[in-house]
Amino acid sequence: MQVNFIARHIEVTDRFRQYVSEKIEKISQLNHDRAFELDVTVSRHHGGKGLVGGDRVELTLIGPGPVVRAESDGEDKYAAFDLAFGRLLEQLRRDADKHKVHRGGGHHQESLQEATANGFRGLDIEPASIEVLDEVDHQIKMDEWIRDEQAS
Repeated sequence: MQVNFIARHIEVTDRFRQYVSEKIEKISQLNHDRAFELDVTVSRHHGGKGLVGGDRVELTLIGPGPVVRAESDGEDKYAAFDLAFGRLLEQLRRDADKHKVHRGGGHHQESLQEATANGFRGLDIEPASIEVLDEVDHQIKMDEWIRDEQAS
């Protein structure tokens, strides 16, 4: 994953870059290794009248699907990054939890394509015989004919 650093009114040190690189390994642990890039925007806000304000960190994770963003303010860039990164991880956990099947011991739901590919073996469904299908088709045609006769 590519990490882009954007600094506004503050310098991004090598130590901070190393700190961020170590932390973002958790993103791949949450099965989000498909993410293309992470934009880390660090800015310092001035409190006005020459006072120095806190630092702000904005994280933007870009990958397939929706863009995930988190931001936070803190006394320094490390504290702000930790807060924003915690919020980003929580969003990723929620997204992973949406796609998880919570019943059946962690089994995934079988799609219709998967079920038909193996002949419905795992679903206790037997295909109908040709005679049964012909009888159902004949019954449907008879019902349509009766409906047409009653309508006219």
